[in-house]
Amino acid sequence: MKFKYYLSCLFLFVILLTGCGRSFDSQGYLTSIMDVLYKGDYTAYMDFTGASRTDVSLSRDQWLSESTDAFLTAFGSGQPSEETTDRISSLLTQIYANASYEASAGASSDDGTLSVQLTIRPLTILTDNYDAIQTYVRSFNEKNAAFAYASLTEEAYYDTYLDGILTILESHLADMNFGEDTTLDINLTKNDDGLYTISEDTLTEIQNTVLPWPKAEAQQ
Repeated sequence: MKFKYYLSCLFLFVILLTGCGRSFDSQGYLTSIMDVLYKGDYTAYMDFTGASRTDVSLSRDQWLSESTDAFLTAFGSGQPSEETTDRISSLLTQIYANASYEASAGASSDDGTLSVQLTIRPLTILTDNYDAIQTYVRSFNEKNAAFAYASLTEEAYYDTYLDGILTILESHLADMNFGEDTTLDINLTKNDDGLYTISEDTLTEIQNTVLPWPKAEAQQ
């Protein structure tokens, strides 16, 4: 299961610094983006871009909201209550805080594109617990077929369904495991305005490497 994580342009651009007599630290810039998204650390990104903490925080909040929507889609859920939505966001925030990555020097091309190698240790909490989640989903579906949840509102139904999945994942937050290192070649491309950009497809590839989703679908 792979999903598109759309980010605001705040995370796609940085002012070109070479005109100020400074070399552009492409490794540091990419790391600063990763730190914003996964660690909630805004300092380096603000230094690179001059963006305000408020703007960066709002953009990260939007990204977390989109990640939460992707979680709901992955597990075949409709819209739960605000309390459950906040619980998913909190779970993802705690998972992302364990993200492990390192940027290293890549190559540059004649057109100004910079390449940075990003080595990621994938978080395997979703894949590690896939069988347990599948077992739970099958049990839930059997109960549902027997009308065990017939009296629930739609919102309460999805709250009940997601509670089982969240309980499984929350129980493993303290024993986070990692997969084998994966190295991605990340291109920073300079546009006509002299700004470096990272494509949405690249950001999606990073996201699905940091936190791989099970290949088969676990849905109610």
